[in-house]
Amino acid sequence: MLERQRSGAVLITVAKVLLWMDFLLLAFVYVGVRSGSGFWFWWVIGEGILGLLLLEIGSRKRGSLSK
Repeated sequence: MLERQRSGAVLITVAKVLLWMDFLLLAFVYVGVRSGSGFWFWWVIGEGILGLLLLEIGSRKRGSLSK
């Protein structure tokens, strides 16, 4: 039971790191779109979706034990 709670906390931590990296990479989105490349835009979108997904999975894993 404690292992599920710990793995949920790890997933939440990884998700927060991914989302903070997205905020840092937002500076490159403008430059990339302006130069005609969509790489940084799609990278930030993909990383944001992955971060939100991991945050949701982690909170469900960690929160389901308190019920």
